[in-house]
Amino acid sequence: MEYDLNPINIFDFDGTLTTETWPKFWTWVEKFGYSGEKRNEKLEEAIAKYRSTHSGNALETFFGFFNDLLISNNDTITYDELMIGEKYIIYNPGVEHFIKESNSKNYIVSGGLKEFLARLSLAPYFSGIYGTPVQTNEQGLISGIGEIMTDDKKLLAIQEILRKNNRRDNDCRNVYYIGDGYSDAVAMRFIHNHGGKTIFVHQPTTDDDFYEYINRIYNTLNSDGIVDFSCIADYRDGSELSNILQRNYKKRNKI
Repeated sequence: MEYDLNPINIFDFDGTLTTETWPKFWTWVEKFGYSGEKRNEKLEEAIAKYRSTHSGNALETFFGFFNDLLISNNDTITYDELMIGEKYIIYNPGVEHFIKESNSKNYIVSGGLKEFLARLSLAPYFSGIYGTPVQTNEQGLISGIGEIMTDDKKLLAIQEILRKNNRRDNDCRNVYYIGDGYSDAVAMRFIHNHGGKTIFVHQPTTDDDFYEYINRIYNTLNSDGIVDFSCIADYRDGSELSNILQRNYKKRNKI
Protein backbone atom coordinates (compact mmCIF):
# COMPACT_ATOMS: atom_id res chain seq x y z
CA MET A 1 0.00 0.00 0.00
CA GLU A 2 1.18 3.52 -0.83
CA TYR A 3 0.66 4.95 2.62
CA ASP A 4 2.56 2.17 4.36
CA LEU A 5 5.68 3.89 3.00
CA ASN A 6 7.12 7.07 4.46
CA PRO A 7 6.12 10.12 2.40
CA ILE A 8 8.80 11.75 0.26
CA ASN A 9 8.46 15.11 -1.49
CA ILE A 10 10.92 16.09 -4.22
CA PHE A 11 10.86 19.78 -5.18
CA ASP A 12 12.24 21.74 -8.05
CA PHE A 13 13.40 25.11 -6.68
CA ASP A 14 13.06 28.25 -8.80
CA GLY A 15 9.41 28.89 -9.59
CA THR A 16 8.32 25.94 -7.45
CA LEU A 17 9.40 26.99 -3.97
CA THR A 18 10.08 30.58 -5.03
CA THR A 19 7.89 33.13 -6.79
CA GLU A 20 10.25 33.60 -9.74
CA THR A 21 11.81 31.24 -12.25
CA TRP A 22 14.95 33.36 -12.62
CA PRO A 23 17.71 31.85 -10.42
CA LYS A 24 19.04 34.26 -7.82
CA PHE A 25 22.41 32.50 -7.64
CA TRP A 26 23.52 34.49 -10.69
CA THR A 27 23.56 37.76 -8.74
CA TRP A 28 27.37 37.62 -8.60
CA VAL A 29 27.50 38.69 -12.26
CA GLU A 30 27.28 42.26 -10.97
CA LYS A 31 31.04 41.81 -10.60
CA PHE A 32 31.22 41.79 -14.40
CA GLY A 33 28.89 44.69 -15.08
CA TYR A 34 25.56 42.88 -15.25
CA SER A 35 22.46 42.94 -13.08
CA GLY A 36 21.78 39.32 -12.16
CA GLU A 37 19.06 39.49 -9.53
CA LYS A 38 16.32 39.39 -12.16
CA ARG A 39 15.75 38.87 -15.87
CA ASN A 40 16.84 41.92 -17.85
CA GLU A 41 17.51 42.96 -21.42
CA LYS A 42 21.26 43.53 -21.09
CA LEU A 43 21.90 40.09 -19.61
CA GLU A 44 19.54 38.36 -22.06
CA GLU A 45 21.31 40.03 -24.98
CA ALA A 46 24.71 38.93 -23.67
CA ILE A 47 23.50 35.33 -23.33
CA ALA A 48 22.00 35.44 -26.83
CA LYS A 49 25.30 36.75 -28.25
CA TYR A 50 27.19 33.95 -26.47
CA ARG A 51 24.82 31.37 -27.94
CA SER A 52 25.41 32.71 -31.44
CA THR A 53 29.07 31.69 -31.23
CA HIS A 54 28.89 28.57 -29.05
CA SER A 55 27.32 25.19 -29.74
CA GLY A 56 25.14 23.23 -27.34
CA ASN A 57 21.53 23.09 -26.24
CA ALA A 58 19.77 25.89 -24.39
CA LEU A 59 20.80 24.57 -20.97
CA GLU A 60 24.45 24.00 -21.92
CA THR A 61 24.86 27.45 -23.46
CA PHE A 62 23.03 29.10 -20.56
CA PHE A 63 25.43 27.67 -17.99
CA GLY A 64 28.30 28.05 -20.44
CA PHE A 65 27.82 31.81 -20.53
CA PHE A 66 28.21 32.16 -16.78
CA ASN A 67 31.07 29.68 -16.66
CA ASP A 68 32.94 31.58 -19.36
CA LEU A 69 32.47 34.86 -17.51
CA LEU A 70 34.80 33.48 -14.87
CA ILE A 71 37.13 31.67 -17.26
CA SER A 72 37.54 34.48 -19.80
CA ASN A 73 38.14 37.04 -17.06
CA ASN A 74 40.51 34.69 -15.22
CA ASP A 75 38.54 35.52 -12.10
CA THR A 76 36.89 33.78 -9.17
CA ILE A 77 34.11 34.44 -6.68
CA THR A 78 33.85 33.67 -3.00
CA TYR A 79 31.01 31.76 -1.39
CA ASP A 80 29.95 35.01 0.25
CA GLU A 81 29.63 36.56 -3.21
CA LEU A 82 27.69 33.53 -4.40
CA MET A 83 25.24 33.86 -1.52
CA ILE A 84 24.43 37.53 -2.15
CA GLY A 85 21.52 36.27 -4.21
CA GLU A 86 19.72 34.81 -1.20
CA LYS A 87 18.46 38.23 -0.15
CA TYR A 88 16.53 38.47 -3.42
CA ILE A 89 14.67 35.19 -2.95
CA ILE A 90 10.96 35.44 -2.28
CA TYR A 91 9.45 32.12 -1.29
CA ASN A 92 5.93 31.21 -2.23
CA PRO A 93 3.35 31.69 0.54
CA GLY A 94 3.81 29.21 3.39
CA VAL A 95 6.95 27.54 2.03
CA GLU A 96 9.19 28.17 5.03
CA HIS A 97 6.58 27.07 7.57
CA PHE A 98 5.65 24.01 5.52
CA ILE A 99 9.22 22.79 5.08
CA LYS A 100 10.14 23.41 8.73
CA GLU A 101 7.04 21.66 10.08
CA SER A 102 6.66 18.89 7.51
CA ASN A 103 6.55 15.28 8.62
CA SER A 104 7.66 14.13 5.16
CA LYS A 105 11.21 13.80 3.94
CA ASN A 106 11.74 16.75 1.62
CA TYR A 107 14.38 17.03 -1.09
CA ILE A 108 15.42 19.56 -3.72
CA VAL A 109 16.40 18.31 -7.18
CA SER A 110 17.23 21.37 -9.25
CA GLY A 111 19.31 22.45 -12.21
CA GLY A 112 20.49 25.31 -9.99
CA LEU A 113 23.86 25.61 -8.30
CA LYS A 114 24.05 23.02 -5.53
CA GLU A 115 26.43 25.01 -3.34
CA PHE A 116 24.07 28.00 -3.38
CA LEU A 117 21.01 25.92 -2.53
CA ALA A 118 22.89 24.01 0.19
CA ARG A 119 23.87 27.27 1.93
CA LEU A 120 20.39 28.82 2.08
CA SER A 121 18.97 29.43 5.54
CA LEU A 122 16.19 26.94 4.69
CA ALA A 123 18.62 24.23 3.54
CA PRO A 124 19.01 22.41 6.91
CA TYR A 125 15.32 21.52 6.84
CA PHE A 126 15.72 19.41 3.69
CA SER A 127 16.86 15.78 3.81
CA GLY A 128 19.00 16.32 0.72
CA ILE A 129 19.76 18.83 -2.02
CA TYR A 130 20.87 17.96 -5.56
CA GLY A 131 21.98 20.43 -8.23
CA THR A 132 24.71 21.59 -10.56
CA PRO A 133 28.07 21.78 -8.72
CA VAL A 134 30.55 24.62 -8.92
CA GLN A 135 34.25 24.16 -9.57
CA THR A 136 36.84 25.55 -7.19
CA ASN A 137 40.54 26.33 -7.41
CA GLU A 138 43.29 25.37 -4.96
CA GLN A 139 42.32 28.27 -2.70
CA GLY A 140 38.73 27.04 -2.49
CA LEU A 141 37.37 29.93 -4.56
CA ILE A 142 34.69 29.34 -7.19
CA SER A 143 36.36 29.29 -10.59
CA GLY A 144 33.68 27.74 -12.82
CA ILE A 145 30.55 25.64 -13.19
CA GLY A 146 30.69 21.85 -13.00
CA GLU A 147 28.64 19.20 -14.82
CA ILE A 148 25.12 20.49 -15.41
CA MET A 149 22.19 18.77 -13.71
CA THR A 150 20.62 17.40 -16.89
CA ASP A 151 17.36 15.45 -17.11
CA ASP A 152 19.30 12.18 -16.92
CA LYS A 153 21.16 13.36 -13.82
CA LYS A 154 17.87 14.38 -12.21
CA LEU A 155 16.69 10.80 -12.63
CA LEU A 156 19.91 9.52 -11.07
CA ALA A 157 19.35 11.90 -8.14
CA ILE A 158 15.78 10.66 -7.69
CA GLN A 159 16.96 7.05 -7.75
CA GLU A 160 19.62 7.87 -5.15
CA ILE A 161 16.94 9.42 -2.94
CA LEU A 162 14.87 6.24 -3.25
CA ARG A 163 17.84 4.05 -2.31
CA LYS A 164 18.64 6.27 0.67
CA ASN A 165 15.10 5.60 1.84
CA ASN A 166 15.57 1.84 1.55
CA ARG A 167 13.56 1.51 -1.65
CA ARG A 168 14.26 -0.01 -5.02
CA ASP A 169 15.36 2.67 -7.46
CA ASN A 170 12.02 2.58 -9.26
CA ASP A 171 9.70 2.39 -6.25
CA CYS A 172 8.02 5.81 -6.22
CA ARG A 173 4.99 4.90 -4.15
CA ASN A 174 4.09 7.81 -1.84
CA VAL A 175 6.72 9.94 -3.58
CA TYR A 176 5.49 13.32 -4.85
CA TYR A 177 7.37 15.47 -7.35
CA ILE A 178 6.56 19.18 -7.42
CA GLY A 179 7.61 21.31 -10.39
CA ASP A 180 6.63 24.29 -12.48
CA GLY A 181 8.15 24.05 -15.95
CA TYR A 182 9.25 22.14 -19.02
CA SER A 183 12.48 21.03 -17.35
CA ASP A 184 10.44 18.92 -14.92
CA ALA A 185 8.90 16.71 -17.62
CA VAL A 186 11.35 13.79 -17.48
CA ALA A 187 11.34 13.64 -13.68
CA MET A 188 7.54 13.90 -13.58
CA ARG A 189 7.15 11.09 -16.09
CA PHE A 190 9.47 8.82 -14.11
CA ILE A 191 7.72 9.49 -10.79
CA HIS A 192 4.22 9.18 -12.26
CA ASN A 193 4.98 6.00 -14.20
CA HIS A 194 6.51 4.29 -11.17
CA GLY A 195 3.74 4.71 -8.64
CA GLY A 196 4.23 8.27 -7.42
CA LYS A 197 2.31 11.47 -8.02
CA THR A 198 3.25 14.72 -9.69
CA ILE A 199 2.12 18.25 -8.93
CA PHE A 200 2.36 21.15 -11.37
CA VAL A 201 2.40 24.44 -9.47
CA HIS A 202 1.97 27.95 -10.81
CA GLN A 203 1.57 31.53 -9.67
CA PRO A 204 -1.93 33.03 -9.41
CA THR A 205 -3.12 33.92 -12.89
CA THR A 206 -3.47 37.70 -13.20
CA ASP A 207 -4.20 38.16 -16.90
CA ASP A 208 -5.17 36.17 -19.98
CA ASP A 209 -1.66 36.14 -21.48
CA PHE A 210 -0.16 34.70 -18.30
CA TYR A 211 -2.96 32.16 -18.03
CA GLU A 212 -2.35 31.04 -21.62
CA TYR A 213 1.39 30.72 -20.93
CA ILE A 214 0.84 28.62 -17.81
CA ASN A 215 -1.79 26.52 -19.53
CA ARG A 216 0.63 25.87 -22.42
CA ILE A 217 3.27 24.55 -20.01
CA TYR A 218 0.70 22.42 -18.22
CA ASN A 219 -0.66 20.95 -21.45
CA THR A 220 2.85 20.15 -22.68
CA LEU A 221 3.79 18.43 -19.43
CA ASN A 222 0.48 16.61 -19.31
CA SER A 223 0.42 15.60 -22.98
CA ASP A 224 0.61 11.94 -21.93
CA GLY A 225 -1.19 12.27 -18.61
CA ILE A 226 1.80 12.54 -16.30
CA VAL A 227 0.46 15.42 -14.15
CA ASP A 228 -1.68 14.22 -11.25
CA PHE A 229 -2.45 17.63 -9.73
CA SER A 230 -2.20 21.26 -10.78
CA CYS A 231 -2.64 24.14 -8.35
CA ILE A 232 -1.39 27.52 -7.19
CA ALA A 233 2.00 27.47 -5.44
CA ASP A 234 0.48 28.27 -2.05
CA TYR A 235 1.92 26.11 0.74
CA ARG A 236 -0.03 27.66 3.59
CA ASP A 237 -2.03 25.43 5.94
CA GLY A 238 -5.40 24.61 4.47
CA SER A 239 -4.44 25.44 0.89
CA GLU A 240 -5.10 22.98 -1.90
CA LEU A 241 -1.38 22.33 -2.34
CA SER A 242 -0.77 21.88 1.39
CA ASN A 243 -3.59 19.34 1.58
CA ILE A 244 -2.20 17.42 -1.37
CA LEU A 245 1.30 17.34 0.09
CA GLN A 246 -0.15 16.14 3.38
CA ARG A 247 -1.88 13.35 1.42
CA ASN A 248 -5.26 14.84 2.32
CA TYR A 249 -7.14 15.04 -0.97
CA LYS A 250 -10.01 13.34 -2.75
CA LYS A 251 -9.74 14.00 -6.47
CA ARG A 252 -7.46 15.02 -9.29
CA ASN A 253 -7.24 18.73 -9.99
CA LYS A 254 -6.43 20.66 -13.15
CA ILE A 255 -5.85 24.33 -13.90
